[in-house]
Amino acid sequence: MNVDNIDLRLLRVFHALAEHGGFAGAQAELGLTPSTLSIHLSNLEQRLGMVLCERGRGGFRLTDKGERVHLATKRLFTALEGFRAETASLRGKLVGELTIGLVDSTVTDQRSPIAAAIRRFEGRDNDVHLRLIVDRPAGLNHALLDGRLNLAVGIFPRHVAGVEYETLYTERSLLYCGAGHEFFGKPGAGIDALAISRARFVGRAYNLERDFNAIGRVLHKASVENMEAQAHLILSGSFIGFLPEHYARGFAEAGRMQAIAPERFELTSEVALATPGVGKPNMVVRTFCDDLRQVNAALAVC
Repeated sequence: MNVDNIDLRLLRVFHALAEHGGFAGAQAELGLTPSTLSIHLSNLEQRLGMVLCERGRGGFRLTDKGERVHLATKRLFTALEGFRAETASLRGKLVGELTIGLVDSTVTDQRSPIAAAIRRFEGRDNDVHLRLIVDRPAGLNHALLDGRLNLAVGIFPRHVAGVEYETLYTERSLLYCGAGHEFFGKPGAGIDALAISRARFVGRAYNLERDFNAIGRVLHKASVENMEAQAHLILSGSFIGFLPEHYARGFAEAGRMQAIAPERFELTSEVALATPGVGKPNMVVRTFCDDLRQVNAALAVC
């Protein structure tokens, strides 16, 4: 198939359908009616001579060939975006898209360089559309590998092949309980290992190994996928769990949460800049990463 502007439009429709897993999300992204989306999809299937997806009462599902075309489409659009960004940079202007991944609940972290890096980047002559995606570390890794993210900043308990990690700074976490918990208001010396082992513990699924190594034997009673869910359980007064100090500070100052024996239960984690390990990043990505590094270095000496 010779690719022309019509084919690119049809491929963008298919890409949106595949990324959103159906018509509803694609409709919101593209501003097209379901019937128009269906027509475009059928036209693309006709031009390619293959069925890309199954749709009907059973829902929306990519066929095996559809999965392969989806991967090829992502590679095509990544290459096109890189071409657009590089040619624009020759004119002295940054143009294109920049998609950044973050772990959840980092907005309270004054040590995070994200906001200042964005401010520095936006001070440049640019026509770049920014997208910020919040996800679990595993999701960020996967999105970096398949090209959905240009870069990500967060804690990555497991490093994967094909992604490069560059440590920016360390984050301190403490063990917390909520008002109403039996430990609340008690000095650390009054909480022994036996009491800790009997306390109901909540941890984020992706950090459980780290937590168990730090706390020892514990009654693992709940698992969550993000910090907000974890905070709800701790604030109930029924659970204890590790949270970043910056995230828990507001709750602690309001008297709703308390660190448990911080001299005994303290964790440090590396916050890293993660980028795809293959391919040369375009000028937009390189510029933002440079801005991020410079801001991070300035924050380190404050």
